[in-house]
Amino acid sequence: MAVPGGVLSALPAQSASETPAYSLNLSGGKLPKDVETSNANGQLPIKTAYKRGYTEKGWTVDRLYNLGYVAVTPTYTAGKGSCENILTLPPLKIEKGYRLKWKARSVYRHFPESYRVEAVAADGSTPVILAEVDAESYHATPHDISLAPAEGQEVSLRFVCTSSEGYLLAMWDVQAGEFPAELSTEEEASNGSDDPFMRKYLVDKGTGMWCVNCPAGDIALEQLMELYGDRVISVNTHVNDVLGNQAYWEQLDWYAVPYMMLNRIKASAGGNTNKFSQYYEQPTSFAVSLDEIPAPQGRMLAMTAHVRVSETIDNSDGRYRLGYVLTGDFHDPTNAEFAQKNNCTQPSYGPYYYLPSTIIPGLMYYEDVTLTSDAAFSGIEGSLPASMETGKDYEVKWQAEVPDLLPDASEARVVAYVLDTTTGEVQNTDALRVGEHTTGAVSDIREAEPSGILGATREGVSVRLRPGDTYRLDIHNAAGSLIRTHTGISNGYEVVPYQMPPGIYIITLTTAHRQTAVKMAVR
Repeated sequence: MAVPGGVLSALPAQSASETPAYSLNLSGGKLPKDVETSNANGQLPIKTAYKRGYTEKGWTVDRLYNLGYVAVTPTYTAGKGSCENILTLPPLKIEKGYRLKWKARSVYRHFPESYRVEAVAADGSTPVILAEVDAESYHATPHDISLAPAEGQEVSLRFVCTSSEGYLLAMWDVQAGEFPAELSTEEEASNGSDDPFMRKYLVDKGTGMWCVNCPAGDIALEQLMELYGDRVISVNTHVNDVLGNQAYWEQLDWYAVPYMMLNRIKASAGGNTNKFSQYYEQPTSFAVSLDEIPAPQGRMLAMTAHVRVSETIDNSDGRYRLGYVLTGDFHDPTNAEFAQKNNCTQPSYGPYYYLPSTIIPGLMYYEDVTLTSDAAFSGIEGSLPASMETGKDYEVKWQAEVPDLLPDASEARVVAYVLDTTTGEVQNTDALRVGEHTTGAVSDIREAEPSGILGATREGVSVRLRPGDTYRLDIHNAAGSLIRTHTGISNGYEVVPYQMPPGIYIITLTTAHRQTAVKMAVR
């Protein structure tokens, strides 16, 4: 993504006006009369791909999550060509120091959107390209660019969506003008925990193409991934459809879909992630990582994992073993069986607000589908030694055949984990696709992340994060009782409002990469 001027954080005003010269007001649920839209090349999206958000005029207004009304442009053309959907703002005289800010996201994460930002003079001269975004994030992303190339001119600023393989681009908080001085979010990194190893989370999810409410499971998983990022390793087991894995499903011993479970902890299982929270920061004595997986020989994969422990482990009874499962991704627009017949009777959040009742195969991606079951619940016998000592690296090598269900064996994904065969629970996990580069040695599994609980006052808690980071803030009182939870998308700097009487508080900040907890006094 190329955005001249960079992305900045929003800190309290230091100078300049608080009121922008122009602000796009969408609060009435429609575009203002002085805003123009067009489908410049006449490339229409496929109407049957939308329950909401469809328009032939390039852009319209609809709701997005708790953000209220936003500008959206539908872009799913089923591969028939690129869009040129234009949203043009009213003319504005660009003064010295003016900038343009907006927030955007690709509504459907499988379809990243592309667009450019232009300045067009009244004389119709060639537009000046101010920014180009090649693949907008699925997460809400703030943008901030300089308007210096148009300084001194009266121009119309416009957004031109150019997606060729998209679905829906959303845009909001569009403002132009001179803004208060802003500061960088760079700061010292903090581990935020004394645990020896960072936990990654194995999330088992049961699903089916016929399942009316299974999109709700997808939404719950995506929300979890927004908080914990690549620490979440999902495996999706289909039942009673063409991707079904009956052997794995029977080991789960579930009776309904959608159903979800964290780290094979039976007490966490349910139709959503509500029971997961008490297990997120459960410490672990194990770390596991996978080496880069070479291309398969025929359909056989050769894999290597490394396990390390933070304390001496007596494994003379073979309690701890390395377990694994192979997964694959599936997308086949030509296969009528790959339609998602969800009827949207329950899930209406996220992309399912816009998607139709029966989602056509061209819009469906079935990811991380379990393919195998051998050693997935029992582990590889003898894979870990009878005694494991702190600081030593224990290497495990094994082979497995990729089932024919996945046409191309080189597209397989390996999920490996340390399994406690007594409880059935997963101690830690890692995942890697064939040919994908490893993230580093197991000894480097804990990464630092810039984070910031800056302080707490009687008015609330101030935090500073990278712009666009999804986060959760939990406030506990001195007795350990949870008294406030707030989730949001960071603008860089913000104050989470909460009336906090004088006292001691434990404040926890969770992002996709780290959880930081601090004790603070409010006076």
